[in-house]
Amino acid sequence: MSQNSFRTPQDFEKLFKAYFEPLVNFINKYLNDHEVSRDVVQSTFLKLWKNRGEIEIKTSIKSYLYQMAKNTMLEHIKKQKLKQTESLDDSVVEKVMDSNIEEFDAFIVRSIIENSLKSVKEKSREIFILNKFEGLSYDEIADFLKISKRMVDYNVGVVLKHLRTSLKNHPDLFN
Repeated sequence: MSQNSFRTPQDFEKLFKAYFEPLVNFINKYLNDHEVSRDVVQSTFLKLWKNRGEIEIKTSIKSYLYQMAKNTMLEHIKKQKLKQTESLDDSVVEKVMDSNIEEFDAFIVRSIIENSLKSVKEKSREIFILNKFEGLSYDEIADFLKISKRMVDYNVGVVLKHLRTSLKNHPDLFN
């Protein structure tokens, strides 16, 4: 397929049929949830169609689609994380009442860390969360945020230093 092969509805449909399932399988390797993976790939193709006039592909269509799907997946993960953090305060009581002691301890630790992260610069916090909570590699984060791998490493280091300092005397962590 040529680079402009998705400009007409018929050609776009061919592209969709050729790559939809392989992209779902690719994304599902990361998310391990087939339905969410399908949603991510559908969003990818929707973006492709909406922006078809402005897109300039400098690689193969296949490479472009896989990178676009991966970026859409990372956006999805980021949105889910933000929703989770926003609803954290609302669900604290419910989670505490439903959890056993070990889950409660992990929940307390995570809450304490997240509260400490509120005083960190937004970009550094985002990088740290993507790496430590979402499990993304430095390369994936650098690619997603369009920054260097070295900048990712620096920001994770800054946040870890902040956490070491701010949490070293925390009464709920070290008793």
